[in-house]
Amino acid sequence: MGLSAKSIGKILTRSPNIISYSVEDKLRPTAEYFRSLGVGVDNLLYRSPQTFGLSIEANLKPVTEFFLERGYSIEEIGTMISRYGVLYTFSLSGNLITKWEFFLTMDYPKSELVKFPQFFGYSLEERIKPRYALMKERGVSLLLNQLLSLSYSDFEKALEKKMKKMLSEKDKSGSSDDL
Repeated sequence: MGLSAKSIGKILTRSPNIISYSVEDKLRPTAEYFRSLGVGVDNLLYRSPQTFGLSIEANLKPVTEFFLERGYSIEEIGTMISRYGVLYTFSLSGNLITKWEFFLTMDYPKSELVKFPQFFGYSLEERIKPRYALMKERGVSLLLNQLLSLSYSDFEKALEKKMKKMLSEKDKSGSSDDL
């Protein structure tokens, strides 16, 4: 797969049980499955070796179907996996479905999840809902990755900056009306 000895060492450190997987029965079929989605397997193996321990039938295909049923293309799903390999380690019922349902109430296009599939890695109750509510309360909008990935203090700064920009634009448009 084109992995260096150093990369293999990191993979084994992160997921030592991978050494017990059968190449023919587990690793090769999983690699082929991800390749069929357009995913760079060596990068995925390096970043998220635990995905290679999942069952194709019980874990991988249901997640792929979940996204296909919601209108994502194979290419978009491949991009999501490439950007966030652990996406396939999440439970459908315990994670993906509930977060997807909340995402539908947010004012973001579906394409935001292709750009930022890490959305599914954040706590719905402790991070996503409170920050989204605060953003809406302030009357501004941030990119999905800004909403979630910034530290709390940087998130606050981003909100303040957006609010100042919005007020500045209102002042400019208001003063030109007075002329």
